[in-house]
Amino acid sequence: MRIALQFILFILCSFSISAQSTVNIQINHLLDGETFENEVASTNDLGNDFMIDRLQYYLSGFSIKHDGGQVTEVEDLYVLVSLLGSTDPTIIELGEYEIESLESVLFYFGVDYSANHADPSLLHPSHPLAPKFPSMHWGWSAGYRFIALEGMSGPNVDQELQFHCIGDEFYKQMEYEVTMSGESSYTVEVDAEYKNLLEGIDISSGLILHGNLGEIQTLAANISEKVFSTSSATSTYDSELVNSFEVYPNPVTNGQLNIKMDVASSNNLLRVQDALGRVVFSGTQSSNTQIELANQGMYFLTIADSNGKTLATRKVVVQ
Repeated sequence: MRIALQFILFILCSFSISAQSTVNIQINHLLDGETFENEVASTNDLGNDFMIDRLQYYLSGFSIKHDGGQVTEVEDLYVLVSLLGSTDPTIIELGEYEIESLESVLFYFGVDYSANHADPSLLHPSHPLAPKFPSMHWGWSAGYRFIALEGMSGPNVDQELQFHCIGDEFYKQMEYEVTMSGESSYTVEVDAEYKNLLEGIDISSGLILHGNLGEIQTLAANISEKVFSTSSATSTYDSELVNSFEVYPNPVTNGQLNIKMDVASSNNLLRVQDALGRVVFSGTQSSNTQIELANQGMYFLTIADSNGKTLATRKVVVQ
């Protein structure tokens, strides 16, 4: 009987260890805070009116950071984000991985050098880098349009607007941090605010640019630095109800974690979970709390109100 029980426990442990979690990215397309729609007028930061009727761009070089900074690359994944038809959120499936906690997702704007200068005609028609209509490929020497933006601008929104961004130098990596653990499926929501694409660019009289010079450089910098942000659905933030929430020392080296909070309500709850999502501490908050965390690893501290709404979260490492 003992041998049989040990065998069952072995099987259960093996299943637990080999359990995998799916990881997805969801890009929410926005224009001035609202769901993106083609041919809807907006205004950039310079007061220039514009509307977009074509917006397509490439993302590639995906990877995930997990379990204390480990980086796992997603091989051979290219995504053509196209808002020509549907402007519903874009779901990017990164695959299944044996992870305990997800810390960030990373991806590049554009196409890597090798793929950028390969022959697209050799690819299956369904491949994102295969020939498309309208075309996203400029030619073997130049490569792909990393982004194609077309529309109208000017006082009467009747001047032609066209940006085709081309050049290996615009292949830039972006990283978006999250605090997620203990799930069988992770979906990281990223908001894409396309109003920021044209930030700092004078389009008061329309503008047509192809290549890698002039305002194209500003457009490329905008998409790498100002367009994408982690959605509030997956981001870690502090509610205005939390005036301060400090944890120290971090990393913990002596097994004792100190928590200092200044909150507007005394009915808040404090919860500590390990990287597997197991609750190792739960109780009501006080201004100063000390918790013993003897086991090494990563932990997540959450303070929530009496209704369970998360007010703030901190990640802690025990060495």
